[in-house]
Amino acid sequence: MTKYIELSVEINPIWAEYVSDVLINQVGCSGVVTEELEYKDEKVISAKTGVVIGYLWLNVNQAPNIEEIQDILDKNKQKLINSNIKDKELGSWKVHIDEVEDEEWAHSWKRFWHPQKIGSKIIICPSWETCDIAETEIKIELDPGTAFGTGTHPTTRLCIMALEKYAKEEDEIADIGMGSGILSIVGAKLGAKNVVGVDNDPSVVEIAIENAVKNSVDDKCSFYEGSAEDVQGKFQIVVANILAEVIVSIMDNLISLVNKEGRLILSGIIVEKADMVKQAVLLKGFKITEILEEDNWVAIIAER
Repeated sequence: MTKYIELSVEINPIWAEYVSDVLINQVGCSGVVTEELEYKDEKVISAKTGVVIGYLWLNVNQAPNIEEIQDILDKNKQKLINSNIKDKELGSWKVHIDEVEDEEWAHSWKRFWHPQKIGSKIIICPSWETCDIAETEIKIELDPGTAFGTGTHPTTRLCIMALEKYAKEEDEIADIGMGSGILSIVGAKLGAKNVVGVDNDPSVVEIAIENAVKNSVDDKCSFYEGSAEDVQGKFQIVVANILAEVIVSIMDNLISLVNKEGRLILSGIIVEKADMVKQAVLLKGFKITEILEEDNWVAIIAER
């Protein structure tokens, strides 16, 4: 049976996605789980927060170097501190290790994720649970696998609420950094006729496709490896739930995808970086029409 090393990293919960990205792309974890907030009707009913858990395949010929892993985390934490984020707002980022079996991992990450309602009618339901919904509600069945996007993180929730407000029947939507495909699927369920999702992580493409099939919107959704510059066409909505620095660096590409009456929905932005993104949007001649905020994160909605 395959064995894994479980890496538990102590954090401030608002940095869960950031640390998850470090664990997967820099440490080499096969997957991550976050002890997240469980919501019901927009209220937190259960809080299991303060740690991100990554799973690293155990190579019998080479034990993981805990000092190297801690050093990677410390260097990433220091980058944030250097960008004027206070140390106490980040958490310790101290890593602890344990050895687990493959089957134990498969069961473990599902403990932290349960059905939840976002906005007025979107219900995110794990694929292994049964969800009863009202006639006016929309169920999104999801299995994130190793991809990002379960709906519980504030950035994803803000994007879903923005889509619920602005997406219309027959819209075309571009989802930049689609991860699990959750935002694309929400857009399609809200009536979009065509959704294009791209992500620079090739491993998440199949996950997004499978999730679209589960939700019977695979005929409306197209997913592939790439970035904003690889997307062709014009869209009523362009949504990007990625880090603020990345949003600013690809702003020209994002703007080029928005049609004459279209909108940008931008998230993955910590409050401290919001002004930087706002300025980049305004410099391109767009006007900011709404800013949504939850915890220490914001979503910026802008239009031509």
